[in-house]
Amino acid sequence: MSPADSIPKPSDEVLVRLAAIAFNADELLAADQQVQKAAVGLRTIKNDRRRTMEAILVLLADADLRRYLAQLENLGLLPVKR
Repeated sequence: MSPADSIPKPSDEVLVRLAAIAFNADELLAADQQVQKAAVGLRTIKNDRRRTMEAILVLLADADLRRYLAQLENLGLLPVKR
């Protein structure tokens, strides 16, 4: 049995939520690079970031995702929270 075999496999729903979190995080971190957007004001950028952060928080609150993360945490596969 390889170490990868001991990692719990996420359900399709959890995998989609993790992908959505990654997408939103990328949007949040790249918000300063408005390549495909017209020039906007600072307030619009702040609102976009707030909405993106809210979307991430909603995804992180999902019960299935939290159970999966708890499994990974119990196996010591996630960073220790400070």
